[in-house]
Amino acid sequence: MGVYERLGVRPVINADATLTRLGGSLMAPEISDAMREAAGSFVDMHELQEAVGRRIAELTNNEAAYVTAGAAAGLVLATLASMNGGDLLTIARQIEGGAAPRDEVIIQRVHRIPYDPAITLAGGRIVEVGNRLQTFAWELEAAFTPRTAMVFYVAGEHLAFGALPLEDVIRIAHAHGVPVVVDAAAQLPPTENLWRFTRDLGADLTVFSGGKDFHGPQASGLVVGTQRMIDAITANGSPNQRLARPM
Repeated sequence: MGVYERLGVRPVINADATLTRLGGSLMAPEISDAMREAAGSFVDMHELQEAVGRRIAELTNNEAAYVTAGAAAGLVLATLASMNGGDLLTIARQIEGGAAPRDEVIIQRVHRIPYDPAITLAGGRIVEVGNRLQTFAWELEAAFTPRTAMVFYVAGEHLAFGALPLEDVIRIAHAHGVPVVVDAAAQLPPTENLWRFTRDLGADLTVFSGGKDFHGPQASGLVVGTQRMIDAITANGSPNQRLARPM
C-alpha cells in the first residue's frame, strides 16, 4: 500500500497539464536522490543559496538566479525587491507595517490573472492600464508616477492578444527607471525562455515554476535576472528574518 492509500487519498491520472492542483509534475529519480543526499547534511543556507544561484545563472545564461518556494513566492520576492531595492531601512519599515516609498505595480488589464494576490501580499498596489481588449503605449506612459515600483508582464500566447509587446513595455519602463518583472511560470519549454526574457529582451527579472516542466518539487520556483535585482531579492528572502522568509 502506498503513502497516498495509507492516508485515504486516491491517486489520479493526470491527463491535463502540470497543474498545481494535481501536484505539478513527477520528479525524476535523480532529483529525488539528490534531495535525499542533501537532506543528510547541515549547511549554511546563505552559502548554499549563493552557490546554487551562481550555478543556475551559469546554466541559464543570466547574471544571477535565486531559488524560491514556488512561482507565487517568486512574485512576492520580485515585488518586494522592486519596492525596497534591498535597502535594509526600507525593509525594516515594511516589517513594522510601513509602506515603501514606491509601491505601485503597473499591469495591463489583459494581464490580470488569478495570481495577482502575490503582488498585493507583498504590499504592492496594482495600477491597471488599458482595457480587456487592448493596451496603447500612451496609456502605459501615463501610468508612471514617483511611486511606481515595477511593471508586471505575464508571458504566454494566450495573453498576448491586445497586450503591448514585452519589448515595448521594457523600453517604456526603463525610460522611467522602473524594472520589468515577467511571470513565465509555465513558459517551459522551450529552454531558451530561461534567458530570452532577461538576457535577450532586457527584462529585469523572470519568474518560473520549479514544479512544472522543470520537474522539480512542487514547492519550488526560480527567479533569474540582473545581479542588482537578485541581490535585492536575497536581502528580502530566507533565511533572513524578513517579510519573505517563507518564500
